[in-house]
Amino acid sequence: MIHANQNQNDFFKNIDDKIAVCMQKAKDFDENTACGRYELTDDIYVNVMTYQPKPMSEMSIETHCRYADIQLILSGQEYMGYAPLDTLTPINEYDSEKDIRFWKGDIALLPMRKGEWALFMPDEPHAPSLSMNGGTVKKAVFKIKYKD
Repeated sequence: MIHANQNQNDFFKNIDDKIAVCMQKAKDFDENTACGRYELTDDIYVNVMTYQPKPMSEMSIETHCRYADIQLILSGQEYMGYAPLDTLTPINEYDSEKDIRFWKGDIALLPMRKGEWALFMPDEPHAPSLSMNGGTVKKAVFKIKYKD
């Protein structure tokens, strides 16, 4: 997991070519971007959404096998949870159609504010969209395909 601010995008674009595309395109998304899905390349798309973060009691810890996530806060604030995979217990089998598996366990909370993003590589557990102190959040989630 990497947590950073959009001001640091130029540094992180050197990780790999796919992340470089996301770091460059992230500059085009803000609180005025229409919600929906945006195709960037054959291996990268972005979902822009507006929602009310959920209470901690409704937390879902998830992993993806094929895709990495870059979750960029466009407006509002939320907590995002993270935990090492070996500290969690699976709740279900991996759903290959939806590229998701759910887990239970303890997480560390990361406060996320406008302009901040977190990168979760495949198989890195994360619990997004958790209420920090109310209010609506607008987020862009970059989905980066790494495995077929």
